[in-house]
Amino acid sequence: MEEKRIKPARPLSDEEKQLLDSADSFGDELTELLASLVRIDSRNPAEDEFCERSEVFKFADGWMKDAGMDSKLYKAPFDDEGRYYYNLVSELKGNKAGKILQFCGHLDIVPFNEKKWDEDTPPLGGTIKNGRLYGRGAADMKAGIACQMIAMKALKNSGVDFNGKLQMWFTPDEETHGKFGSAFLPKQFPGTVHADATIISEPTLLAPMHSPTIGIDEKGPCWVKLTFFGVAGHGSMPKKNSNALNKAVRFMAEAERKLRIPKRKVPMSLFSFFRSLMTRFSISQLRKMEFSTGKKDPLDRDKISLSSLFKTTYSFNKIKAGTKTNVIPDTCELEIDFRKMPGLSTQELFNAVAKYCGRLGYRIKLPEGWRNIQTHRALKDTPVDVELSIIAESEGSFHGMDSEFGRCLKGAFEALYESSVVEMFSPGFTDGGNMRDAGMKDVFILGPGGGHIHEANEYAEIEPMLNVMKLYLLTAFRYLNSN
Repeated sequence: MEEKRIKPARPLSDEEKQLLDSADSFGDELTELLASLVRIDSRNPAEDEFCERSEVFKFADGWMKDAGMDSKLYKAPFDDEGRYYYNLVSELKGNKAGKILQFCGHLDIVPFNEKKWDEDTPPLGGTIKNGRLYGRGAADMKAGIACQMIAMKALKNSGVDFNGKLQMWFTPDEETHGKFGSAFLPKQFPGTVHADATIISEPTLLAPMHSPTIGIDEKGPCWVKLTFFGVAGHGSMPKKNSNALNKAVRFMAEAERKLRIPKRKVPMSLFSFFRSLMTRFSISQLRKMEFSTGKKDPLDRDKISLSSLFKTTYSFNKIKAGTKTNVIPDTCELEIDFRKMPGLSTQELFNAVAKYCGRLGYRIKLPEGWRNIQTHRALKDTPVDVELSIIAESEGSFHGMDSEFGRCLKGAFEALYESSVVEMFSPGFTDGGNMRDAGMKDVFILGPGGGHIHEANEYAEIEPMLNVMKLYLLTAFRYLNSN
């Protein structure tokens, strides 16, 4: 879909045009690098389940060193048995001291069921087909990582002068909230990654757009496990109210009507997002626009809801109960993925869950250190029906584009694409959440696009990658040469 063109406030200089023209020669290498990254298995099944990912880090380390970067691997201990995960920091220093710009991306990928993938696009194949490169992690987010790696090499090879330092931080476990990566390195090696500004190359290009959005804020993840307690018995004598599985099912079934999560005024709304889109598209184009993530599974009966980006959401994603077909389960574990809007604390969310359990007649137990506001007297002397435990938790965050780097990034975007910036709210967790929690400023999300993220037949769109790489290159050149 054609986008409105604008006249940038600061057009490309002759030197910048020459720099970007020289970057065109890296197109094939960019695609080959992405394919190499995709073909290395770096699955991350769970935070508490060790899964070796050293191969992909050693590959990235070797590639960056071959490209002329100073590169160092940092170990994050996983357990007392000597197992660990790597973080990698590679840097390119300028002529003299100055600002530090940081690129960042996670090398871990979510698990996959190979049987669900098409035969000609296997999950670790890195297959190119119809302008797309297929594989688990292609879009999320090895395409963005490849773009940033090539941008650093292009800057190095250009020989242009700049000040300060451009560095890249590769993290190992964003898919499980970064305990060994973005939550580890800023605390254990604070001088290593506390840069003046950071661009995380998560995918932000949404089809049918031709240029990416920029993520300025994100929801806070709160993953919890609810363990429901009941009474076992013979399956021939059903226990409607004391079957632990029945309790969990009722909790899910009535949540839409009775789970009342407080709303919070947020810096970005659905209305402001569409107003931003109108700087790129006409009203008639917006009416026809359908955001797409690729060919839809016939079993998928849900439409993409942009309104979900601007409110706290929850999804029931994992359940476990029972030992035998004819035995009533006395416990049932239900895992829920809450995504909290900025301004809604975890305590406020737990208050809402506790009140909801009270409406169902369930007594709830919260983890130590969290206040339980459940006040139903009738439940005071009853056994605990459900116990909540935290799998992962952090607060939502927001950072506008009115800082020096925000303005630099916006100006570079407009100069390259000759299109207006569309600011975006990130619905999922990124390493940026942990960075902001650690006090890091000017953390933005911007990367190439694709489809079927976390699904079978995930892919990255190849053509937009070159321009995204150029945007990283131009932003680094301008920011590191600014006063």
